[in-house]
Amino acid sequence: MSLSFSPSLAQYLQRFENSVQSKAPVAVFDCDGTIIKGDIGEAMFYYQVEHFLLRVNPANIWLDHPKRDELDNLYTALSTLPIDKRKHDRRFVSFSEMMVEWYFDQLMEGKTEKACSDIVKLFTKYSAEEVERIAARTLTEELSSPVMVSKIGKHTVPKGIRYIREAVDLLKELQRLGFDIWAISGSNTWSVRPVFEPLGIPRNRIIGIELLPSSNIFSTKIHTPIPVLQGKVDALRQFTTSAPAIVVSDSTYDVPLFHYSAGAKVLINSRMETSYTFFKQSQIVQNDSWFVVENPTLLH
Repeated sequence: MSLSFSPSLAQYLQRFENSVQSKAPVAVFDCDGTIIKGDIGEAMFYYQVEHFLLRVNPANIWLDHPKRDELDNLYTALSTLPIDKRKHDRRFVSFSEMMVEWYFDQLMEGKTEKACSDIVKLFTKYSAEEVERIAARTLTEELSSPVMVSKIGKHTVPKGIRYIREAVDLLKELQRLGFDIWAISGSNTWSVRPVFEPLGIPRNRIIGIELLPSSNIFSTKIHTPIPVLQGKVDALRQFTTSAPAIVVSDSTYDVPLFHYSAGAKVLINSRMETSYTFFKQSQIVQNDSWFVVENPTLLH
């Protein structure tokens, strides 16, 4: 497959053409903003909140929520209502806002690992099969939706996830070249699987945030290391000791993962900023190991 969007990257990859190696070179892809435009873990969280898919009172999971008593009261009242009445109850708007706001506030405070873990914990008391069905429904709804924004209470959230053409083309080329391809994300594993499995990545090569099971249902305990920031490198090392020959991501959150690459680093610049901003914020000097995809295109 021609990588017409980056002739220099195509030239770099020629060294792997017909190469004989005792072990397949490793390639690592981030998910959100890299293989897709959007955030599948967040989308699944919004879907869960909008459909009130909760089996445990979130006030009993988010013990440090600043309005925990109010959250408890809202959940308790709403959980007794029939589905058709709950959606139109004014308390549902307050509850939804409070859920989303706590997630956003923690991100703003730089508590990325905790924010991502907290929303995954909301699937406590679900089985793996049930959560996988919710993940599949979330992605189907996202791919079929127009690219737009929607409202959860007063909060505006994106809608309409799309695959990124250049990242998909690169993944397919690496498959052709015989790379051992891994996907790793700070979103939950169940949401990332339906994104990558249609691209030919098996689930034993997909790493995300997971809950530990207890008697076939999920507990509130998070599997560690949590694949966020340096945790991505630590999580990857649990499965393969080979440093990646290529890392593909869009985010300053993945600077540790980029640094872990023994070869190429591909920046998918999908965040509507210049790549200059990425390198300045990351305090990285761009050298010949870096390849940047500016203005990536979406697959509709």
